[in-house]
Amino acid sequence: MKMSKKMMIEAIHNSKLLPEKQRQALEVICSSKYPLSSKMIEEKAGTTKQRMAYSLKALQKRDFIVKEKDGSYVYRPNYRRIEELIERHKET
Repeated sequence: MKMSKKMMIEAIHNSKLLPEKQRQALEVICSSKYPLSSKMIEEKAGTTKQRMAYSLKALQKRDFIVKEKDGSYVYRPNYRRIEELIERHKET
């Protein structure tokens, strides 16, 4: 399935599966062309380090994002799980 950024963001934003702060973090991650560090996500989302750490850990545990080592740790979307959100969004 070809995913547009607009469709991804809309599906995430309207998802009832994720709490607000997790949706916000996932929107930032999916909006980027490249994987982002937690500091970059925190700054773009306008939230605290503690809140972002909790949200990233929860998103990772639920398999919505992937954490990778690239000098420092960075986060990218797990597109398989994002596709599920898009499919659920289309059904509503």
